[in-house]
Amino acid sequence: METGARNQRIAVCHVASGDLWAGAEAQLAALLRALAHHRDLRVFVVLLNEGRLAEEARRSGADVKVIPESAHTFFEILGEATRYVRARGILILHSHRYKENLLAALLARRCHVPFVIRTEHGAPEQFKGLKQLKQRVLRQVDRLVGSYATDRVISVSAELQPRLARYVNPRRIAVIPNGLDTDNVHSHLSPLEAKRRLNIPADCPVLGYAGRLVPIKRLDIFLAAAKEMASRTPEARFVVVGEGCDRPRLEERAQALGLEHRAFFLGHRDDIFDVLRALDVFVLCSDHEGLPMVLLEALHMGVAVVARQVGGIPEVIQDGVSGSLVRSADPRALADACVRLLEDSNLRRRLAQGGQSRVAERFLAERTAADVAELYLRCVRPSSAEHRDG
Repeated sequence: METGARNQRIAVCHVASGDLWAGAEAQLAALLRALAHHRDLRVFVVLLNEGRLAEEARRSGADVKVIPESAHTFFEILGEATRYVRARGILILHSHRYKENLLAALLARRCHVPFVIRTEHGAPEQFKGLKQLKQRVLRQVDRLVGSYATDRVISVSAELQPRLARYVNPRRIAVIPNGLDTDNVHSHLSPLEAKRRLNIPADCPVLGYAGRLVPIKRLDIFLAAAKEMASRTPEARFVVVGEGCDRPRLEERAQALGLEHRAFFLGHRDDIFDVLRALDVFVLCSDHEGLPMVLLEALHMGVAVVARQVGGIPEVIQDGVSGSLVRSADPRALADACVRLLEDSNLRRRLAQGGQSRVAERFLAERTAADVAELYLRCVRPSSAEHRDG
């Protein structure tokens, strides 16, 4: 099989849910676009939902198979995916998230696919009650699959690697940071035009967040900091972009803090880069992050960033050079860092420029794709990869 693989392009099939459009999905879409024209690869995708990821995958040129999980049981999905994989001579299955990791492992066994790779996009989120119990079971199953049925694990940050090494042999872990497809991240608006579209006066500083509205993102810290900032910079406005289970609670909290005329919940936006253009400061308050795509997007857009020093964020943000890091969950510390940037336009501009340079130097999709492709080649053609390195 290895001899045949040397004479043909390697067939790689990504397995993902596609039910959401968040950081992991944006990263996968960027990766698919960058891998599409690789001379050694043929790219296939199995998704469990129609949606934006399916659209982006098709646009990249990948062969896409959608098996809607809403209309099929898990074993029906497994059967249909088995027929798809067998017919295409897949040599590598590359999965994302719990359910897809299990599906890929079973597919590999049924279809005799020799290599299984997964990407870990971040640490598991914490839930309560029955969700917590279900998560523990899923996590344990996923760790067993990772330990015994996965050949390589991609960690999107160095910080995440030791967590993975608790159940995966460290020699099977590759740290490959997320990369941004800059051709698809842009706005034709000026900052003033972008603010105007949000019905925000041009002279009002705007601070904001974009992403999922879920507990791990700690938007409660952002709102508490906004309350503190409102007393010091009365003209400041705050925007929250995205959807999630936390939205009703956060809107109630904003009203209780007296921010109903200052804080705006914009929901899902297809024009997210136009919204980012309107921001003077982008804020991340999460308890943990792998390596957030929206952080790379904001930096590339030239927005100064204030973020908590958690997860893979310090691997992107160099404090005082490419952004501002906050070392606690204290809303006052977050407010102090934000107000400092609002009051010092030169500092804000310098950090924004530093952030743009940091993304351009280290976090581009082309570099990520090259590293991922090299990992594929090392699996299928190890002697060829070693020869190239030599």
